[in-house]
Amino acid sequence: MSFFDLILVQPIFNILVVIYGLIPGQDFGVALILFTIIVRLLMWPLIKKQLHQTKVMRKIQPELAKIKQRAKGNTQLESQLMMELYKEKGVNPFSSIGTLLLQLPVFIALYAVVNKVTSNHDNIAKYTYDFLENIPGIHNAIVGEINHTLFGVVDLTKHIFSDSGIYWPLLILALISAVVQYYQSKMLMPQPKEKRKLKDLLKDQAEGKAVDQSEISANMTSKMSWLFPVLTLWVSTYLSGALILYLLSTNIMAVLQQYIVLREDETDLEKVSEKTKTRVKKAVEAEVVEAEKPKKRGSKKKRR
Repeated sequence: MSFFDLILVQPIFNILVVIYGLIPGQDFGVALILFTIIVRLLMWPLIKKQLHQTKVMRKIQPELAKIKQRAKGNTQLESQLMMELYKEKGVNPFSSIGTLLLQLPVFIALYAVVNKVTSNHDNIAKYTYDFLENIPGIHNAIVGEINHTLFGVVDLTKHIFSDSGIYWPLLILALISAVVQYYQSKMLMPQPKEKRKLKDLLKDQAEGKAVDQSEISANMTSKMSWLFPVLTLWVSTYLSGALILYLLSTNIMAVLQQYIVLREDETDLEKVSEKTKTRVKKAVEAEVVEAEKPKKRGSKKKRR
């Protein structure tokens, strides 16, 4: 067993096996969904921080566009002004990398786990910790067969395309995953007040008219929002059903977590608004008091 197997593959394998052995019916698909939920909940503090950072980055896009205009091609000045803005707003532009670096090893390890479980049944006994083998559900998986399905219907060991044709249940899961990922990206996109087409913005810019660069960036980002879902769908055609289900579960959890964070931000803004209204109501209207005119002092000299 390699070092990677010992520190990552085997622990993830045993977490999945424990969940599988404890749930009623011993359904590998349900175990995988529960595993995904646990992973996303453990990463919640980091995910929440990343989402707040992403929102702030969206909000400061107009200021970044002004910095670019001010720098006039001076990359050193532009970088300096951008870093000052990031520091002022408390933004770390590389915060999203941390979440990605944590999720990538989990996905790679899960890929190895699925391959080991589906390719050779003896790997179940090999990778299971000794003290877990007495759990009835796990013991049955070791001596008998493991249920590789989702709800007893979708075979998670198959691929979308094979020699026997298209396996439609997995294709449907992959399509749902791509749609959910598209919605996930749209949730964090800035919504311009006036939705103008990108070609109209570029035309106005070419004619020398004043165009907000942040509006162009937002429009281009919106146009590219379909790229990652299509890429996910394409990659899914090479993955087993278990990994497609993991991607779908991850995307659904991401949408739920984003909704919670965005809702919290709206609630905070509402509280600030209510406090402002309360201060206005309590404020007493100032009375205008006319100042008394100063008395003129006589300047006549006493006669002697």
